[in-house]
Amino acid sequence: MRNKRAPLGQLLMIGIPGTDLDPESLLLIREHGVGNFILFTRNVRGGPDQTKKLCDDLNEACADAGLPPPLIAVDQEGGPVQRLAPPFWPGILSNQEVALSKNPETQVNIQAETAAKILDSLGIRLNMAPVLDLAPTGTEGVLKGRSYGPDPQEVSILGEKYIRTLQANGVGATAKHFPGIGRAGKDPHFQRPVVTAPRKTLMHEMSPFRASVEAGVKAVMTSHVVFTALDPDEPATFSKIIVNELLRRELGFQGLLLTDDLEMGGITGHGSLGEAAVRAILAGHDLLLICHRVQRIREALDSLEKAWSQGVLDTGKLDLSLTRKMLSFEC
Repeated sequence: MRNKRAPLGQLLMIGIPGTDLDPESLLLIREHGVGNFILFTRNVRGGPDQTKKLCDDLNEACADAGLPPPLIAVDQEGGPVQRLAPPFWPGILSNQEVALSKNPETQVNIQAETAAKILDSLGIRLNMAPVLDLAPTGTEGVLKGRSYGPDPQEVSILGEKYIRTLQANGVGATAKHFPGIGRAGKDPHFQRPVVTAPRKTLMHEMSPFRASVEAGVKAVMTSHVVFTALDPDEPATFSKIIVNELLRRELGFQGLLLTDDLEMGGITGHGSLGEAAVRAILAGHDLLLICHRVQRIREALDSLEKAWSQGVLDTGKLDLSLTRKMLSFEC
């Protein structure tokens, strides 16, 4: 058994229940060192002043606990997915609306600049955007309105411009959902999709992610989807092949790697969340998203602490994940 207490809470990015820093979340910060947070509509209903106070309270709580400044994130894509929405904040075009506009490259800059201005004013340092998945116009389901289109080159151009503009304005970008869920017939919020396209096709359709790495994107989010030509057994969330061999080595990404929400059915429908948390870290992720239920957060922490005490988790891996966060966001 190890005596040293590992900073395992720093491996989680959690959601909180409401518009204020609640006692349970404060306890997670103080007792477990949780220091990364994602905001949803439920957290920002009071408008800019309330949201800024929440972010300030998270900063103060982490400082009081001796933690680095928290990494606070939000899904501010535009269109159907913008947590900071009218009437309190300006509306932002969806990716589909940008792609169909008369001047997409001008509109994508406006899209990114508007998001950055909103987030920077609140102290939110990471946007969970852009979506780089390919999808035809009119696609229904999980990608409805969220894709720049079906052409890898066009999506690469718009995605790269979004990333460079957002990050030039002080907010980190997240390329998602690697290696691309456009071919997924099922919604990973509810089921685990399986994509059987050949490797050559997947590599071609992956080019927006390659462009995002070349653009210096701060973070990448993987998906709860099995790509049989890349890894026949594991979804990207658990795949060392997809994370280490493909994303890290072949594409050269050295930034912060996040899972999608581990509470989705694509994960919880196939085993315990605690087991999933350990497997995702062992696959090479730096942050685990757990967005809704505190009991799920504690389940993940319990499993991570058990894996640490048994020597399953490597000290070097934990240090590397913390270093990536610090280098990416100057904690």
